[in-house]
Amino acid sequence: MLDLHCHILPGLDDGAGTPEISLEMAALAADSGVTHIFATPHCNTRNEQKNFRGPELIQAYTKLQEAIDSHGIPVKILSGAEVLARGHFEDHLDAGDFMTLNGSRYLLVEYYFDESPDYMERCLRAVEDRGLVPVVAHPERYYCVQNAPELAQLWSERGRVLQINKGSLLGDLGPMAAETASLLLRRGAVAVIASDAHHFRFRTPHMGALLEHLERRFPEVDPRLLLRDNPLRIARDQALV
Repeated sequence: MLDLHCHILPGLDDGAGTPEISLEMAALAADSGVTHIFATPHCNTRNEQKNFRGPELIQAYTKLQEAIDSHGIPVKILSGAEVLARGHFEDHLDAGDFMTLNGSRYLLVEYYFDESPDYMERCLRAVEDRGLVPVVAHPERYYCVQNAPELAQLWSERGRVLQINKGSLLGDLGPMAAETASLLLRRGAVAVIASDAHHFRFRTPHMGALLEHLERRFPEVDPRLLLRDNPLRIARDQALV
């Protein structure tokens, strides 16, 4: 499996606070069958580090991979960022400030939970106008999508990639997120499921419970497509299935 969305880089956001926590997260992910983790720190936020493309961020990926290798953990770290659509979003797009997923055309984008559908659409089009493919992080958590799931379904039909969270499906992020994630999954709008992990004790990168849940509640869904094939295609900058 490939985990497309994970806050495993230490000290860069509200995820792993130390290298030791990052290593625990990597080991936990590997134990559940994850072979590659896209390290996607929050980017373009108000209060945290901006985490724009640059030597400091690239060095953080390298240092984490070296630490993982030195501890014999069979996980590869891939680059990326979870970009908050706010402020001078389009200017930063033009400047190339945002790290895409493994250097591909795919850009992981998130919004404030109470963002308006009009602004969301404006930002999605801005990404596409620059030759990139938007990957919408956890659409099931946005209030407008919870109120009108057909909005996210329309995004999917227009070629935007929908990534839902493991924790949403498992009910860890509230009943509305669980209901919306399940609905989008059953309607075939979801392209990827990821951990959005922040620690090894809570919101973890372990995929065991998710696989059991999918087998029990969604037998019509192929986990390999959502957890391996599509993330791998993103890593390789290929079109999704």
